[in-house]
Amino acid sequence: MTRVALVLSLSLILVFAGHLISQTYEISNIKVTDYSDTDNWSILSSDITHKIDVFFVHPTTYGPPSNGKYTASINNKKLNEFTDSHAISRMTSVFAPNCNIFAPRYQQINMEVLSMSEKDQNHYLTIPINDIRAALLYYLKYLNNGRPFILASHSQGSDVLQKILIENPDIIDRRKLVAAYMPGWTFTDEILTQIKIPLSTYSNQIGGVIVWNTIGENGSSPTLMAGAKCVNPLTWTIDTIFYPQSYNLGANILDKEDNIIKINSFTSAKINSYGGLEIPVPKPSIANKLDMSMGPGIYHKYDYDFFYNNIIENVAERCTEYLKTHE
Repeated sequence: MTRVALVLSLSLILVFAGHLISQTYEISNIKVTDYSDTDNWSILSSDITHKIDVFFVHPTTYGPPSNGKYTASINNKKLNEFTDSHAISRMTSVFAPNCNIFAPRYQQINMEVLSMSEKDQNHYLTIPINDIRAALLYYLKYLNNGRPFILASHSQGSDVLQKILIENPDIIDRRKLVAAYMPGWTFTDEILTQIKIPLSTYSNQIGGVIVWNTIGENGSSPTLMAGAKCVNPLTWTIDTIFYPQSYNLGANILDKEDNIIKINSFTSAKINSYGGLEIPVPKPSIANKLDMSMGPGIYHKYDYDFFYNNIIENVAERCTEYLKTHE
């Protein structure tokens, strides 16, 4: 090996080692969030008015750019305010008519992590996993008081909650689980077996996972992976029948200018052959107002918005069924 080649090799080794040291330093210096501190909850119901709770884990709202900091601080006021207004308050509003809401903040990872290797992704995911596990355990021990509950999430929230359930499927009392609404991520038959929660196959089923990933016709999404299961939120069934937009009870869409668009009978939908929830391209007057930053035909950000009123109605139906059968 020439002297130049040796120097280059050593330089690459040092750069790689420095990257690993930097990663390890970031992870090791981040403590698990203290959920006895009410500031670490976005929504913490103190006025208990319902017989059923929802524990909600919000989607990614951090970055890019990361500027080399792949984990968001729990004390990032600007990010917390954005997360509250653009994700948590909007998504939990589908549960609010029937549930007490418990929505923790957590040290979420930047979207840039999704472009890393699986090993590096898992490395950074340990931070939000540790946080949400701590939040869930705190909720169950100190806040739930024996009430039945719904698990709900989206995107990174669904990924994190899924991994917690895989690692410890008995962390929850499944006899108290009304449903698990976890769209925006992939659940396979293998994963459903690991978490010991079945896929929900009809509208008033108790104790099942409800999942979908909204895409355009023959589309793809980074959250839609091989073996994905899907529940159609127009009917809450798993068949591959095309259901017309008359089944859609109404969308509540936050557009890219932060305006709310409410539309009755917004879209048709069908489950395709690889587990995606396919919808047609919205009419131009709506399509031009959507945030499609994830790519053409990826309606990931609108998994809740497009089926907003259907979700509200279904949450009520499952809560009613649970209370009726668990008197």
